[in-house]
Amino acid sequence: QILIVAYSQTINFNNQKVIIPCLESLIKAYPKINIIIVDNASTDGSLQSIISLEYDRLKVVRNERNLGFAKAVNKGIKLALKQGAEAVLLLNPDTIVNSGFLEPLLANPAEIVGPILKFQRNGQWVYDFGGKINWWLGRSYHLENIHLGGVPAGHHPRWLMSIDYVSGCCMLIRKKVFGKIGFLNERYFLFFEDPDFCLRAKKAGFKVALEPKSVILHRLSEGKAKPWRYFYHLIRSNLIFINTWVPFYRRPIAYLYLWLLAFKMLLNRF
Repeated sequence: QILIVAYSQTINFNNQKVIIPCLESLIKAYPKINIIIVDNASTDGSLQSIISLEYDRLKVVRNERNLGFAKAVNKGIKLALKQGAEAVLLLNPDTIVNSGFLEPLLANPAEIVGPILKFQRNGQWVYDFGGKINWWLGRSYHLENIHLGGVPAGHHPRWLMSIDYVSGCCMLIRKKVFGKIGFLNERYFLFFEDPDFCLRAKKAGFKVALEPKSVILHRLSEGKAKPWRYFYHLIRSNLIFINTWVPFYRRPIAYLYLWLLAFKMLLNRF
């Protein structure tokens, strides 16, 4: 049994159907891992299901209202650091992990590390190898491939060394990163908080890397209509990101693209 120095810190908001399999897979893989669940005022009974697991290394933080992803994550991180964590593992509730996924993340020398994310799209398995930023549009995108270990078309063989960020779906962060740059930017209620955090870390001299020896399953829901608030937060957070990171002389192009994107989303709702 290896020494687990990472804390799994998961945000829950009405995720009853997915969070229990996630926690069961995590506990089965690492029976002695410390888990912190931050619940954003769920109303679907998921909190009761979590408590019923009766795992003695699980701590639940209950918020009286939905604080958003970044603010809730920060509460969990601060608690983990207070309890002596040397690293924090952020993990989405719609993931499934296997034994052995954590060790390569801990062994990677980078201060922020993410695994390959495996998910299904249109019945086909797709692998997510980290993210890049389009610096003209202020948009983030993922390097994806249908072959595990393959290099996305059009990318240099050393593309793994030049990713801009790893997904907050599963992100291992060393303690010293928080000590130097602080926590996730709470201006982002949802979306863009992970590229923002990684870019701040890189600017401070830390390394951000994808670890190809670690693979987890991301159970993305397909074909489900998104609520209006989903699009609102997507556009709002993208605007915050543009104003923070895109050079001022490129922002008019980014603003135009964002408003065209918002118009397209609106049309698709009807």
